[in-house]
Amino acid sequence: MDYKVVVLFILLIILVSMQYSLNRILVELKDIKKILLQKRINN
Repeated sequence: MDYKVVVLFILLIILVSMQYSLNRILVELKDIKKILLQKRINN
């Protein structure tokens, strides 16, 4: 029983950290897209 709880907890932590990383990557991509669009408009 204890073992299952520990494994579940670890999986949850991994999921949350993955979610956080994905979120940051998405934000970075949006920023890059914005910069690229601005450059295109300027040219």
